[in-house]
Formats: sequence, structure tokens, C-alpha cells
Amino acid sequence: MNAINYWKIEPFISEICKVVLQTLIEKKEQKDQFDRQMKWWAFYSSLMGCLGLIYLYGFKLTHAESVRAALFSLAGDRMIWFIGIYFIVAGVQWKRLKKKCAKADDEYESIRKEIIERGDDLWPRPEMWKNRHHVLEYVKSEYNINLYHK
Repeated sequence: MNAINYWKIEPFISEICKVVLQTLIEKKEQKDQFDRQMKWWAFYSSLMGCLGLIYLYGFKLTHAESVRAALFSLAGDRMIWFIGIYFIVAGVQWKRLKKKCAKADDEYESIRKEIIERGDDLWPRPEMWKNRHHVLEYVKSEYNINLYHK
């Protein structure tokens, strides 16, 4: 985010534009961070679910003499409780991060669309308006933010 201070496009943007672009970049980074965390928690949740099924089938259900014995064996097994609780916690964490990611994505998209719609206000002088493509290309190449189209 501090890279915006070292841009070579300083003459092409106004102070308002600089603040709006900094906010946009922060929102993009926040959205990407939530997205990465959400993917990791989904992976952990899936991994614990698979390990739980493997442990359940491989070590508990194959050695049980009856269904009743298998259920009593599972109820007293600490490993099953650990895997189950971790699976639930990972699922809840994933759901919470999914909501945060959706909110961050909505904020990011609203700021991005506002920049596209308010181009006249952000580049008020004609020479700024003519050279705005330098800013748009820089933001696209450095931060993967498309400001050309909605």
C-alpha cells in the first residue's frame, strides 16, 4: 500500500484520486486476505472430515462386533471427539470468513465502480484526463484491479 507514495504517476492524479486509490488497494488486499483464509479453513475442514472418516472406518468400525458396541466405542473415544470438535470449529470459522469475504468484496466493488463512474471528479484537469490511462495501466499491472470497465 505504501507503494502509492512512490508512483511515477504523481502528476497524473489529484489528491482525492490518490486517497480513493489507496482505499481501493486496501480493500482489495483485505478481500484477498479473507479469500486466502477462507480457502485454508475449507481445506482444514475437509481434511479433518476425511481423517475422521478414515479413522472411524479403519480403526473403529471394522473391529466392532456389533453396531451397539461400535457406538459405545465411538462415544468414549477421545480422538473422535477431537476430530469432531475440530471439524465443527473449522466449519464455523469458514462460514464466518465467507461472510467477511463477501462484505469486503462488496465494499471493494462499490469503490471500484465509484472510481469508474466519477472519473471526471478524480481527474479534473484536461491534462490529467488525457494521461489517466497511465494510472489505470499501473493499477492493473501492479494490483490486478481493472478500472477500465464495470
